[in-house]
Amino acid sequence: MENIDYRLLKNFSEGKYSFRDYKRISSWFEDSSMRGELESAIGQHWYEFPGARDESEKDLSIIYDQLREQIRREQPSTISLQKRMIRIYSKIAAVLMLPLLIVTIVILLHKNNIDTSSWAEIYAPPGARTLFVLPDGSKGWLNSNTKLKYPLNFRSNRHLDLSGEAYFEVTKNKDYPFVVTTPNLDVMVTGTIFSVSALREENTTEVILQEGVVEVNNSGIGLTSVMKPDQKFVIDNQSKKYQISSVNAQQYNAWKDGMLIFRNEPLDDVFKRLSRWYNVKINVADEQIKKYKYRATFKNEPIEEVISLIALTLPIEYKIQKRSYDENGVYAVREITIMKHP
Repeated sequence: MENIDYRLLKNFSEGKYSFRDYKRISSWFEDSSMRGELESAIGQHWYEFPGARDESEKDLSIIYDQLREQIRREQPSTISLQKRMIRIYSKIAAVLMLPLLIVTIVILLHKNNIDTSSWAEIYAPPGARTLFVLPDGSKGWLNSNTKLKYPLNFRSNRHLDLSGEAYFEVTKNKDYPFVVTTPNLDVMVTGTIFSVSALREENTTEVILQEGVVEVNNSGIGLTSVMKPDQKFVIDNQSKKYQISSVNAQQYNAWKDGMLIFRNEPLDDVFKRLSRWYNVKINVADEQIKKYKYRATFKNEPIEEVISLIALTLPIEYKIQKRSYDENGVYAVREITIMKHP
């Protein structure tokens, strides 16, 4: 069995590799019997890999899966095809006119380069969070039921399409701005820490800046706004009215660390965040309940315990519906009804 050279894995994760390196690494991941040795190499040099977290949160399968996905995503079929075509045409150059040869090669290369406009997609299923690392070294988390798309030539085209909620730690690159596009906003940065919430079922789109500077744009209404750290930008998706307020950004972005922090927030907002986090539907029977303010911090508690704790401190009661299922045995989303205490 071939020995694993962790330096090849590290360089590959940073986009520094040759075609020979790619073939060698690809062969390692195609051999399922080598998974243990690969994870051992990753574990021994944990902090050298993009996306590695604290020792207490070490999960070798995360880096392993990221590398395997990168192998699939960066399969150099276009590059190898271009090289083959150049070799073929160079052999017949003696019998073809040079101008014709040059034009043909340019057309072929251009045609193949169109493939770089293809997009890759990352998805966090309902009730889960997904860690991601982008080809330029930027990383972050997707919250429950979120999709993030980006072009395969991302290093020179740092544009992403977001549906849902995401947290980003962006690698600085002044030559290629990092742009997150949502249906109602474009968020542009060169290197910073921020989050965006653009959920289809919500009436607003939010941007929360933790570090650095971001520029928020909507060309349709002539909007350009520059945010500072610990600011929250909110735009109404229908009226296009917007406002910027001061917040504790780390508090809002704590969901990426498995925590939900509420500081005197209306129950309407609390229930919306809980619904996304636990993939449940929370029905509020009385509009007055939505205005109650709530303060708490939750980490990994089950939804039943969270709702119970809220009911202990506020004049509400609740009912958790029994989950139904269809003829295929697929369960419906759990529903919780919140009522005013009589």
